[in-house]
Amino acid sequence: MNHNVTHPPAPRNAPRISLAKRLLFSLVLCFALFGIAELLLACFWDPPPPTDPFVGFSPSVPLLVEDERSDPNGDATEPGLRINPAKLVWFNDQSFPASKPAGTYRIVCLGGSTTFGRPFDDSTSFCGWLRTLLPLVGPQRQWEVINAGGVSYASYRVAGVMQEFAGHDVDLFILYTGQNEFLEWRTYGDLIESSETPGVPAARALSTLATKTRVGQSIELLVDRLRSTGHQDSKQILSGEVDEILNHTIGPASYQRNPSWHRGVEEHFRINLRRMQQIAQGAGAALAVVVPASNLRDCSPFKADFGDGIDGPTRQRLTQDLETARELLADGAAAQALEVLELILEQDQVHADVHFLRGRALLEVGLANDAANSFQRAIDEDICPLRATTPIKQILREFLSESSVIPVDFEAHLAARSQREQGHVCFGAESFLDHVHPTVDVHREIALAIVRSLADRAIVPATPTDRQIVAAAEEVRSNIDRRAQAVAFRNLAKLTHWAGKFEEARRNADDALRLLPLDLESRYILADCLVHEGQIDAAIEQYTELFEIGDFDRACRPFGELLAMQGHTDAAKGYLMQAVFVSQGLRQAAAYESLGRLHESLGENELAAECFEKASQLRQ
Repeated sequence: MNHNVTHPPAPRNAPRISLAKRLLFSLVLCFALFGIAELLLACFWDPPPPTDPFVGFSPSVPLLVEDERSDPNGDATEPGLRINPAKLVWFNDQSFPASKPAGTYRIVCLGGSTTFGRPFDDSTSFCGWLRTLLPLVGPQRQWEVINAGGVSYASYRVAGVMQEFAGHDVDLFILYTGQNEFLEWRTYGDLIESSETPGVPAARALSTLATKTRVGQSIELLVDRLRSTGHQDSKQILSGEVDEILNHTIGPASYQRNPSWHRGVEEHFRINLRRMQQIAQGAGAALAVVVPASNLRDCSPFKADFGDGIDGPTRQRLTQDLETARELLADGAAAQALEVLELILEQDQVHADVHFLRGRALLEVGLANDAANSFQRAIDEDICPLRATTPIKQILREFLSESSVIPVDFEAHLAARSQREQGHVCFGAESFLDHVHPTVDVHREIALAIVRSLADRAIVPATPTDRQIVAAAEEVRSNIDRRAQAVAFRNLAKLTHWAGKFEEARRNADDALRLLPLDLESRYILADCLVHEGQIDAAIEQYTELFEIGDFDRACRPFGELLAMQGHTDAAKGYLMQAVFVSQGLRQAAAYESLGRLHESLGENELAAECFEKASQLRQ
């Protein structure tokens, strides 16, 4: 029997797919599914505008209202929009057609009071300069520039303004922000994670990438809704309009050193930049973002103090050393002042005035780069930070480098100009009227920096020639109302005087008097600033000139007190008696007290007692 049974050949093993090929196939499948989802969402879903995760706003009147406009020929009316008259305390009066005319390129400028044009108005702001420059460099287009800068508006309020304009066929948003982030109180609690927290920088990078796709935006929206479910009450509701911390106190007294609050403000700022990028994308508009600049050299900090760990005796000694350094610097002894300031910094590094005076001393001895760093450190240590701090500017520059927005580094532009003209980058009164508001010429520089960035993106065909810049300057300056400008300088002098910044107030009052020599209030502010700066003879000259021009009731008592202090008792009596007659209430009580002290110093005790008695009755 044959046992040699032939078996069928064994089947060959099926070819095995390598791990690398399987991974590649999975990756291709994922990308295909992602692409299909992205395409479907792009075709059938418009993402809603992003909301602020930290603050909401109580109901307020809309910024834009309907308005009828005359057509270009003046023959008929057409529907239009304008800034709500109820908002003109914070905004310039602007109007534009509801339907954008063919061939028009619509630009909306956003930000705070710099965008507004403070202390003046739209006509001399960088928006006004753009309105004049753009037709010169790009005559083939009709340029429409709308100034939507809101006085004291920080990024979270600016985002709301952008949202109102987003549905009106805007081609380009220009954003100048970062100076007002610390103006209003907001609470953040545990909502903010520090950038030093492990994983946070990577998460931010992924989040930035995700917001550039519809799939990412939809996931982010879903996560935000899940996160906010049941937590609506945790969002802080701010007033419909700006409620500055400074409005609640005399000067910056309410501000306290609060690093954790600063971190919250900074992260909120970062989020609002991303929000505004998304709003612009949703509106089909380009977005240009300007890095702001501040007055470094000629604006002292608004509030400064030593660190909490400094004991009483040490604080007293350091305060005395600081005054010594201030006096040395005023006397031109910058090197000696610098030595004293360095000794102070060995024991305390957070007093903003120390860094500010150190910056001035360093500049005097020729160390300009170190001076610029010290001036910026003074801004960063200011307990009442009304200028963009280093972290705020870093966030802006990070945003510019990570996003597709049009970058406008105005601070770098101004630094290059200052280096050419001043020999250093320590911006001062030649560029700024106060802590942040540029001169009319520097508003022109902001506009030029913007136009150059637009030219880089081919939005405008070229940058302006020198002849075009001169022509634009002639047009802008021809529209300046000298009296209105003088009043603006006077108001600025009043503000800086109120804040106790007498050097700045004196400059502002001088500017007002240059345009309006007979303005009594500006001369009064100038005289009082000179008193605070120890220039007594110059102050008496200003007071004397003031009363030769006319009567200014508020100046009677301080001039009388100054004359009494200098031993001019007869003249002092006359002004103090006049102060009594022209004053009422507490001001009259203060005038009686000053007159009483003068009588007392002259041994006229009965008259002094009578004055003190009347003052006491008025104060009851």
